[in-house]
Amino acid sequence: MEDRNRSARYGSTSGMSDEMTPRSEAEAISLDRVQRVLASVLVVFVMGLISAVLDSYLIFSGKSRMEHSDVIGLWGLSGLIGLLSAGMILMLNRHKPYHPLVLIGLIPMAVSWYWIFH
Repeated sequence: MEDRNRSARYGSTSGMSDEMTPRSEAEAISLDRVQRVLASVLVVFVMGLISAVLDSYLIFSGKSRMEHSDVIGLWGLSGLIGLLSAGMILMLNRHKPYHPLVLIGLIPMAVSWYWIFH
């Protein structure tokens, strides 16, 4: 009988409350937004950094140490990584992965184009 009163009083059968549960709908929306922003920032720094470092390598030492076809292949791979990271960010923020904003992922590839091929 005492267990039944305790569960009715605290709202759970274990007698423990969940402190991380949002108290209102506005708080839940705010928490969801913060989680999406943090996940997006993490994707930008991890995946975007890979693409930017690959392009930097191609700019500074790739042309002198590698064949031209290898440079083109790695340059294309950096664009693919950029597109994938932009698509992941769009999906995290509840957009379609084929949204036109996915082309933002090609920025590191476009920036490095001049220095690699001229």
